[in-house]
Amino acid sequence: MRKIAPVASEARRIMDIIAELDKDIVPPVPVPEMRAYAKRRNARLAAPPPPVGRMENRVVESDGCKVPVRMYWPEASAGRQLPGYIHAHGGGFVVGDLDMADTVCRTICRDAGVVVVSVDYRLAPEHKFPAGFDDMIAVTRWVVRSGADIGVDPRRLAIGGDSAGGNLAAAAAQALTAELGSALRFQALVYPVTDLTCSQPSYKDLGTGYPLTEARMRAYIDMYLANAAQATDPRASPLLSASLAGQPPALVILAGLDPLVDEGLAYAKRLKDAGVEVEVAEAPGHPHGFLGWTKESETSREMLALIARRMRERLC
Repeated sequence: MRKIAPVASEARRIMDIIAELDKDIVPPVPVPEMRAYAKRRNARLAAPPPPVGRMENRVVESDGCKVPVRMYWPEASAGRQLPGYIHAHGGGFVVGDLDMADTVCRTICRDAGVVVVSVDYRLAPEHKFPAGFDDMIAVTRWVVRSGADIGVDPRRLAIGGDSAGGNLAAAAAQALTAELGSALRFQALVYPVTDLTCSQPSYKDLGTGYPLTEARMRAYIDMYLANAAQATDPRASPLLSASLAGQPPALVILAGLDPLVDEGLAYAKRLKDAGVEVEVAEAPGHPHGFLGWTKESETSREMLALIARRMRERLC
């Protein structure tokens, strides 16, 4: 039987804030309202974005895709080729945008000393799988090809994201390993979605009572996939890949009170079994989504600092 940790005091306080924000929302909620609500929650829980050397919005045209991105350069980056980090935001493949990832991306840029490329991939239900995956692949390839023009050393790259973004990052890393070889040196996967079959035990053990519920996650998946058979495609469910050999070293950050925790643990184990160097960091008393709570959560700030440290160690 699973031993469930008590809710951490800061997490309880934040869950109360979320409950207050949620009180006038009656499911099922139309997608535009879901996205507006996610923005309101982020505005309440995220710390003000820290300064960086430079920021630029642009549209990347690559591999037949047109993908908006937001790029961040650290201070004193002019004339230098720095490591690059490609980031995918969370949001169940349905919500989320560049603004919601802004504080996280700026913090990593500043503290790791890397150029961050935040990917505004296409969202469901308007754009079904594999649209978001295709966008992540396209942007990563563009970073490699454009390194000299954007101040990125294409031999020192990392990829990562949280929740659905962790899914896209892991799947992109699998797809590009042979192509990029040792250039892809690190992946940061924060409570990643790795198994869209929803078959892990934590879906039942932790599927109610926390901000991300089993019902909500299944609703996201239903909007993302065109049909149920796609759930076993490794591009949608990285855990189900035939082999994880050769993947870049990984930091896998998990929330202990999260229906996704078991698939994150299973993915870390499969990486380790394949000979990949893996570090797992778990916040046992926290629910899904805590990385974005930088205004209210010391754990969020500590985990962001860990990501930046490990990225600097691997890339710089």
